[in-house]
Amino acid sequence: MSENTNNRLYLMITITNRVMGATHFLDFYRAFGAPVVFTALGRGTASNDILNTLGLEATEKSVMFSVVTPAVKDVLMRELVDTMRIDRPGSGIAVCLHLSSVGGRTALNYLISGKSDAQPDMSVKEEELMNDSPYQLIVAITNTGYTDTVMEAASAAGARGGTVIHARATDAENANKFFGMAISEEREMIFLVTSSDKRADIMKSIMEKAGAHTEAQTVTFSVPLDDTAGLYSTEN
Repeated sequence: MSENTNNRLYLMITITNRVMGATHFLDFYRAFGAPVVFTALGRGTASNDILNTLGLEATEKSVMFSVVTPAVKDVLMRELVDTMRIDRPGSGIAVCLHLSSVGGRTALNYLISGKSDAQPDMSVKEEELMNDSPYQLIVAITNTGYTDTVMEAASAAGARGGTVIHARATDAENANKFFGMAISEEREMIFLVTSSDKRADIMKSIMEKAGAHTEAQTVTFSVPLDDTAGLYSTEN
């Protein structure tokens, strides 16, 4: 594995049955090195006609997000098949996207280790640009009730809007803290798509006005987007 790959972080997204996601998969992630998992509720999108034809019922889903190092990613992707049998029909799906940056060392440490003061065994820089792409997806995870604060900070730096989903932090039974403040169990995940030239300013604004040192306790990271649809520029 090259040095550049060793320095890369990944966003792992796992979608599975809600009952399994709330129990087995969370225990699995913790056991194999991913202590911080954000879980959002979802629903299968297959039409009623397809479900009736297959003799199936509409299923509620758990969508789990976790930031992992290359070593943890390799273990999880292998064990998802060997241990969790995610390759069986109807069991779920998992994907990994490499991150382009993480907003601040405290957030970086927390996301991959569950502790804001940990020293991860890797040399990635918290705001290092890891991929050259015209557009970026910024993900901001904040305490419930602070979405407006985050969006005001993002808008001040050029963000044009976002999408919010409710999530639940499942890290070590809420035992961790940022700057002496307990981390809220109920969280909001805000998804912002922006041009790459605005990414750094938007993340900096969020960190300054709603970051880990504030009551919002927002952590941010970004993902490079290879392709986009529905975006337009102010010049067009």
